[in-house]
Amino acid sequence: MGKLILSLLFLLAPIAQAEGITQYHKDAIREYYEKQILGRGQDLTVRQPDVDLYRRIFTKPNEVDTRPLPPPDQIPWPQIFKKQNLTLGEILNLASAASGYETEFDPAINQNEIVLINTSPNSLRDIAEYVSRVSSARITVYPESRLITATQKVSTNG
Repeated sequence: MGKLILSLLFLLAPIAQAEGITQYHKDAIREYYEKQILGRGQDLTVRQPDVDLYRRIFTKPNEVDTRPLPPPDQIPWPQIFKKQNLTLGEILNLASAASGYETEFDPAINQNEIVLINTSPNSLRDIAEYVSRVSSARITVYPESRLITATQKVSTNG
């Protein structure tokens, strides 16, 4: 019986040295063949829970099948499609809904002011800068609190 197990180890030695076979699979192969030789149905090796724990901790994750994705932009790029000219309130509400931001308007702002805007994709900051330039409101984007505010322009002339 000992010669049989010893010969089995010599036969399985090249398989055990094969690259890419995990320790778990090597143990399963060894258990299977030992059960076949000895004719037993129960497991021959009983691993302690800490051995199983450390094997789970130190297993190398499969990174070959995962596709690396670029990180998301800090501020999303909304695109506004229009058939007619939009008002200041509609543009900011659309941009905030597309990017997940909240919109806050100063009560003195005229939200019905017509703003001509292009239809190409723009960053949220670009939209805020453009709308600030062509309207009577100053638009500010706060990425950390995910807020778009519309306030009245303050003249810098003394």
